[in-house]
Amino acid sequence: MKKIILILSLCVFYIYAEENCEQYFEARKSQMQDQIREYDEARQSLEAFKASFEALQKEKMQALLQKEMDINASLQEIKITKEQNERILEATKQNLQTINDKTMGRIAEIYAKMKDAAVAGILSEMDDDEASKILLSLEPRKISSIMAKMQPKKASDLTLLLKNLDQNITLK
Repeated sequence: MKKIILILSLCVFYIYAEENCEQYFEARKSQMQDQIREYDEARQSLEAFKASFEALQKEKMQALLQKEMDINASLQEIKITKEQNERILEATKQNLQTINDKTMGRIAEIYAKMKDAAVAGILSEMDDDEASKILLSLEPRKISSIMAKMQPKKASDLTLLLKNLDQNITLK
């Protein structure tokens, strides 16, 4: 009878252990399914975030490329405008130089035909810089006779200016 009780208790224990194992495995299966569901939700959330981030990054990159194209276009316009302005400035300088040359040529021609005493009187009343430029455009013989007819102070001031102007022209 001990053997029967022992076999019976082993059977009961086995049935109880089998039932316990099934409950344990069912509980564990349920936990694993919950974890799988959580991981799946987290993965979907991550994928949505990734897609959103990539879309935003793509949008910002397109905006940046558009701004870069706009800046490059503006730089090109500035470069073209600068080149045009430089050409206009050079043409203006040439025109101004031509006008100055013609004017100084005409003035020199006029003063060359005048009497030395009259020229000396006019240049004595002028600004020293302007008078020295006019004198420099005349022939040396004419300059010496005009300066001889000027007051000594004015003639010395003009001589110094002529010397400086002559040195500047020689250096250029």
